[in-house]
Amino acid sequence: MSGALAISGARVGRQYPVPGLQRRMYAAAKQSRLDGGWIPVDQNINRIISQSSAAIRARTRQLVRDFPYFQRAVNIHIDYTVGAQMNFQARVKDPSDPKRFNSRINQQIEDAVAWAMDEIDASGKQHYNEMRQLIKRQDIETGEGILVKTNLKESNRYIPMAVQMFEADWLTDLHAKIERGNKLDQGIEYDPMTGRVVALHFSDPDNLRKPTRVLAEEVLHGFEMLRPGQLRGISPFTTAILIANDINDYVGATIDTAKLAARYLALVTTSDPGAFQALRTTEGEGADEGKKIEELEHAIIEYLRPGEEIHFAKNENPGNTFEPFVKFISRILAIATGTSYELLTGDYSGLAYVNLKTIRSDLMRQFKRPFLRHTRQFDQPLVRAIIDQAVMKGRLDLPGYFSNPYPYLQAEFMQPGIDSPDRLRDGKADTTDIANLTRSPQEIVASRGRDFVTVLDEIVEAQRLAEERGLSLAEVSTALANNPAKLGAEEEEEKK
Repeated sequence: MSGALAISGARVGRQYPVPGLQRRMYAAAKQSRLDGGWIPVDQNINRIISQSSAAIRARTRQLVRDFPYFQRAVNIHIDYTVGAQMNFQARVKDPSDPKRFNSRINQQIEDAVAWAMDEIDASGKQHYNEMRQLIKRQDIETGEGILVKTNLKESNRYIPMAVQMFEADWLTDLHAKIERGNKLDQGIEYDPMTGRVVALHFSDPDNLRKPTRVLAEEVLHGFEMLRPGQLRGISPFTTAILIANDINDYVGATIDTAKLAARYLALVTTSDPGAFQALRTTEGEGADEGKKIEELEHAIIEYLRPGEEIHFAKNENPGNTFEPFVKFISRILAIATGTSYELLTGDYSGLAYVNLKTIRSDLMRQFKRPFLRHTRQFDQPLVRAIIDQAVMKGRLDLPGYFSNPYPYLQAEFMQPGIDSPDRLRDGKADTTDIANLTRSPQEIVASRGRDFVTVLDEIVEAQRLAEERGLSLAEVSTALANNPAKLGAEEEEEKK
């Protein structure tokens, strides 16, 4: 059939473009001479991570070691996601009055968790608060954090359970043995029908021994899921690696150029360059006697021969475009690392209160998601395991726990708070919100990383200590009495 598309066995007729096909494509999918042959590889997510993760881990770690902005970005993520400590509050309700919390049970659970966290590290080196920070650092540098549960046979422990931290590099396929019907990918053994992880296979740090198979229920393996079926994590700084390396090289080269240029105080011109060079390349004893050179700190002064002139060098490095360019690149770097330019660089120049407030508000909203993910993948399951063992060992008396643990597992994990840039203005806003019933005191205190009950206990304790010393705390502080918000309200009342 002439002029038609025909495919039959090995017979293939001439193909003609279908009218309107290009018009029906997305513009982003069209090929042209201007896109530079941009045809990206789109593979299975696990294959992409498997082929890229080792290089990305190495590059990210190197940049964190050597590039100050990357190290700063990691610290920002740690501060705003896990903070200095885990703020855990039990929220068990009183069975006789569901509107009230059971303070006795809640205190027992919080004490049990605090005690276990003191000795949770199997190596005995870190408190869990420090381990959380290290988990987050691993999550940023390698894309995943790994805790492996174990039991220690020590009679003086609160509970036998402890945890060990493993690096992502230790997961391996090499010589790993899996159960029939399962599949293995990057050290993760999983059920291909459901995608459920069955076990993880770890080598030793030097990859010298046969891998150890650890059941999935004994491992806390956390990472950000980017695509369905993903088994391993990838660093969230991946998009920032190339630009960070470029800016690191650019800044270093600019500094080296400026240092080299600064050492040349002046340049010599002469009508006899041959003799000039010969004088400086003469070898043998006394070769330096004809060179009259003096050094002043980092500069050099040379006595010239007849016919030679000196022209003072003009050092214009770095140029006027250096700072604006670095500032522009730093903003891109802040976006790629999920931070803000001001936090990343420490440059708060030209910011008003409303700008700073907006930046902080955006940051807290942005870090809410990784905080909740960390809590769900590490803090919650670990606290659940602690309560389980504490009840089994008789450390906690929670009637009916194993028949229905849900009521005893009600808890709140609070995101790290930040100090107000202007307490007077924020205090006014908080007072207005409470008066309008749009926010609770608990929410306001929690936004600052504190426990409302703890704050009230501290106030009661402060009042008691003051009374013991014959003093009293005013019901309304002088700071509040002089609050412009309060004064403004009084002025409005007078006008009425």
